[in-house]
Amino acid sequence: MPYSAAIPEDIRFGYGVRFCLREFLLPGRTLFICGKHSELRIREEWNNSGIDFDIVTVSGELPLNELEDILSLVRKENYRNFIGWGGGSAVDCAKAVAALTGAPGCGADYFYRRRQLPGRDNRMILIPTTAGTGAEITSNSVICDRKTGIKQSLRGAGMTADAALCDPELLKNTPPQVMAASGFDALTQALESFISIKADSLTSQLASTAAALILNNLEKACAGNDLAALENMARASMLTGIAFAQSGLGAVHGLAHPAGSICRIPHGICCAILLLPVLRLNSEAIPERFETLARSCGFADKDKLFEFIADLQAKLSIPCNFREYGLKREDFDFIIANCRSGSMKCNPRAFSDAELAGFLEGLL
Repeated sequence: MPYSAAIPEDIRFGYGVRFCLREFLLPGRTLFICGKHSELRIREEWNNSGIDFDIVTVSGELPLNELEDILSLVRKENYRNFIGWGGGSAVDCAKAVAALTGAPGCGADYFYRRRQLPGRDNRMILIPTTAGTGAEITSNSVICDRKTGIKQSLRGAGMTADAALCDPELLKNTPPQVMAASGFDALTQALESFISIKADSLTSQLASTAAALILNNLEKACAGNDLAALENMARASMLTGIAFAQSGLGAVHGLAHPAGSICRIPHGICCAILLLPVLRLNSEAIPERFETLARSCGFADKDKLFEFIADLQAKLSIPCNFREYGLKREDFDFIIANCRSGSMKCNPRAFSDAELAGFLEGLL
């Protein structure tokens, strides 16, 4: 089977690789797009670097209106380099801004597929500070329109980074709740990549390696600055990005986008709540594939794997339902209508609308 995946041309991993940034910059001005907690570090590390840069910050779960505001600012300037420094929202914003800065129309035109993305002639470098989304590797940007509740990916030419600099040092002092949520996002990506109908020998190896790393290191990474655990989590997140860039994901991500959007649930938490119920349903369709997955992660069988995931979820204080987030039965129609994404199409079994409604009922 041929392999084909749009990933950054240059992927670097290791302590201090963020300082390779200068190698990739074009002459001209640079814009850092980051989360609010990263701005001080960027200024401390780069103010005296000789790089002519500005900084904008973004919220979590990238809102379309924030993307539009940043685009309005950027189009008045002449930035040649765009640096996404942060979690998934900052990295996704940098990808979208770099791709759209020279394009006609507004961001919503591309978000709602009214226009096709053109190519770009700038430089985009992505530096993740969380171990979860793998967004530094992928060629899409996840955006949420708060007005409509629609959360989906912006895809097209120019969305792949020129370089991804994955530096485990940036994970130090991550709040435990952020590490847990992002870790479960990465775990979901690894497991869904492995069982995807588009999985192949390469993506399966990457995904199972990533899943084993996460299962063995997430609890330690949440407990404190265990450097080995942080490095393993950063490596696992990167590997999941490479894997699902080719294999796609599954029903967890298909459901998580609309459910998370309508109930304002952090993406990693939403994935964690959905993960085990969806895995159990999928395992009924492809039991042998799940047994292979369990063994590759070091477990005797799939039931032991599921037990471990449930215990890990409990230890990290991640809820097992949507009760505290206010999911209502009247939300089901919106979730079901908006879950039939590319991720859902990669799931190893199909779900009818009635099955999905019953599934969501069990999570109230």
